[in-house]
Order: sequence, then C-alpha cells, then structure tokens
Amino acid sequence: MSTPRVKKIQTILGTQPDGIWGPKSQKALNAEIGRTAGQGNPTLAKIQKLLGVKADGFWGPVSQQALNDELDGDGSATIGSGGTGFKAEASSFADPADVKAFEKCKATGKTDQSCFKVGDNGIGQFGNITAQTHTPMVALHKDDMIAKWGSVNAAAHRVVNVTINGKTIQAAVEDRLGVAGRIDLNPAAAQQLGLNPPFLVKNCIWSWA
Repeated sequence: MSTPRVKKIQTILGTQPDGIWGPKSQKALNAEIGRTAGQGNPTLAKIQKLLGVKADGFWGPVSQQALNDELDGDGSATIGSGGTGFKAEASSFADPADVKAFEKCKATGKTDQSCFKVGDNGIGQFGNITAQTHTPMVALHKDDMIAKWGSVNAAAHRVVNVTINGKTIQAAVEDRLGVAGRIDLNPAAAQQLGLNPPFLVKNCIWSWA
C-alpha cells in the first residue's frame, strides 16, 4: 500500500519517494540498521517518530511491526496470519560461547564460512547486532522466509511469535540458519523465555506475528 508516510520514510532513507516499498527501500533500511551504534541511529529515530513508536534509534520488533502495519494497511493481508504456528526445535545462537568459538576459529586464519560451522560472529544477515540481551531476535531457515514473503530479504526484520513452555514472546527475524525445522534464538530472546544458552528444546511453536 502506498501512503504519504511511506514516502516520507523513503525520503529520510534517501530512496525514491514513490510510496512503493521495494528492494531498494528495504536495503536502505537494512543499511541504517547496520549503522546503529550505542546511542542509537538518528535516521531510524526519525522513522520511528513518523510511525508513532519510541524514537530511540534502535530498530526492534515494535518498530518493525509498526512499519509492517503501515505497509499492509490494516494488516489483514499478512500481519497476524501466522495461523496455529509451526512446531520446531529451538536452539541458541550469538551467545557468548558462540561468539568466542567464532573468534577462536578466525584466529587460525579460516574463512567466515568455515567458522560459521562452529560459532557465530554476533551480526545477523540483515546487519543487526544479534549478540545482545536488549532486543529479541531469531534466525529462520530460508524456506520459511521465502514461503511467507517470497524472498529472504523480504523477511528481514519481520516479527514472529515464539512460544516455549507456555510462554510467548515476539522477536524480529535478523538472521538465516541452515537447518530446516529449527528456529534460533539470540540471548535476548532466550532471556525472555527463561532459557540459558547453549540449549536445544523440542517443544517450540512459532508463527508470523
């Protein structure tokens, strides 16, 4: 849906303000998220203010949900259509042990691809820092992203519901994993669900928010 607010967001991002949210607009947003530092990103804060959410310059599930609602009108087309959800194993990623294993591997001169097999660099595929405890994030298999949104990039920062042991949280999709039938939880998501990394739990249900 094309709205005046979308055009304003595109202007802030420096893309063509045509009101059509496509790959270039998403790439520009991803780039700004990747530039976020400790004090937040002022460009993101401007967008958050337009969307009516807390303008702290940190892009998380609440900000993304607000953008999703803006892009989808009342949200009936895609938001809230996750159904009963998907059963999956839930594992931890981007926890301190993961990051340490990755750094140890890199110190031996191996490639990133080789080191991703033993650890994680703490940065999601879409540019956000996943190794933190303030914003819940998840990694999904590419097939789950494509089935819902048509491409991996289109799934960037989308919000999911994650339920384990009767407790449900919301988290943003910020990375991709290589194991089908699984969802990875970053330290913040794990903390909110009362889980201590490393873990692998089988009674997880997740759905698109």
